[in-house]
Amino acid sequence: MTQPTVNETGAPTSTATDTPSNDQAQVNGQAKGQENTQATRVISDPNEVAQLVMMRIDNVNAKKDELTFAIKALADTAKQLVQVYGNQQAQITKLEKQVDALEKINAKT
Repeated sequence: MTQPTVNETGAPTSTATDTPSNDQAQVNGQAKGQENTQATRVISDPNEVAQLVMMRIDNVNAKKDELTFAIKALADTAKQLVQVYGNQQAQITKLEKQVDALEKINAKT
């Protein structure tokens, strides 16, 4: 069972009360063998739990905003690339027609 906790700096962490399995790669966000250098405490006050939840929600919303911005920038770049590719294809088609016309003229002479 996981209980919400905070470290001395007020950063949210989680403390597992059950024994982790041997195949678990990480414990509390740290690789096996690493010890948590910051002391943690169990939160029992509902106000502190609510504050911790709100901090986590704010962190998730901030990440979501960053990802939304990155996705929009990526979509804009993709649109520009598609437009440039289309223009290049049109130019290639035009050049092919000119080459065909010149070959026909050259073949007649």
